[in-house]
Amino acid sequence: MKRRSMTAIAAIIGALLVAGSGVAYASGISQTGTQSSVQIFTGDPVAWTINTVATWSDVPSTTVQVVVPAGTNRIVDARFSAESLCAGTATAWCAVRIIVVNNATGTVTEFSPVAGVDFKFDTPGTSEQARSFERFSPSLGPGNYSIKAQALRMSGITTLTLDDYVLAVNVVNP
Repeated sequence: MKRRSMTAIAAIIGALLVAGSGVAYASGISQTGTQSSVQIFTGDPVAWTINTVATWSDVPSTTVQVVVPAGTNRIVDARFSAESLCAGTATAWCAVRIIVVNNATGTVTEFSPVAGVDFKFDTPGTSEQARSFERFSPSLGPGNYSIKAQALRMSGITTLTLDDYVLAVNVVNP
């Protein structure tokens, strides 16, 4: 009897795990590649405080130029990290994103997962802390591109300062 009960419980747990794992990965985005063809690191040890409110601003010293050769495509994987200080109303937050600009057309595309102002890089209430995140581009065709980090001070935020920040860019052959 005990053996039957334990087998039944194990079967139920197994079914729940399988069902649960299907839900966890039901939607998402992905890119794959074979190797990094270029790795670029840029940043600044000098603190930068954003002055504008509700407007995306380029984080200084984080623009990286990427050239995709004719007849090829590339994916860009980028990581941004910084010491961040976000101060203001407790219900507001500070946002950061990574974008790619097509230098020929001026088209701006946010890296995936696209979150816009919904990505809370930092929130008020603490002192400076290390923060980081990683994003990837759509497949980029031949051309010249600028990869950069941008920051946004939401309404209600009195200060957003980024210090000792780095943008690490890997150009990946799909």
